[in-house]
Amino acid sequence: MFGLICRWKSAMLFAAVACVFAGCGGKDAVAPIEVEKQAFEDLRTEIRGAIDDPARETEAIALLDGLADDLHSLRDRISERKQRTRQLNANYNTPRADFEALFDQVDREIQSNQQRVTEKHRALLAITTPEEWSAISKARTRAMNAVIKSLQAI
Repeated sequence: MFGLICRWKSAMLFAAVACVFAGCGGKDAVAPIEVEKQAFEDLRTEIRGAIDDPARETEAIALLDGLADDLHSLRDRISERKQRTRQLNANYNTPRADFEALFDQVDREIQSNQQRVTEKHRALLAITTPEEWSAISKARTRAMNAVIKSLQAI
């Protein structure tokens, strides 16, 4: 009898602890867009601290803002692609040519995005000294890694 009561108390204690953790688990969740905003703000702060010349600082921040805008539009295009893929996939009679056209469009968009990011990266490298770039590149905080993960999860 004592063993049954002990098991019952243990089970109730375990259930109570699980409820406490489950109840608190979602309160600190941060939306991916908020994580991205914080990551870019951290990078802006790092740029302001690393670059002493106001003109180059302004140009670097403008490039960063362009990257942030590109990220926002990329997120929208990825959502549109997913929706279009679901639409095509939902119809059993969708011709293969429609899928191939979608995949060709996606490939072109990916190449265009990579080219834009590469150009902005090169421009950022061109306006910074090696020491400044070293300080700026250290700003890949957990937030920037979270941005990358959120994009990969889309």
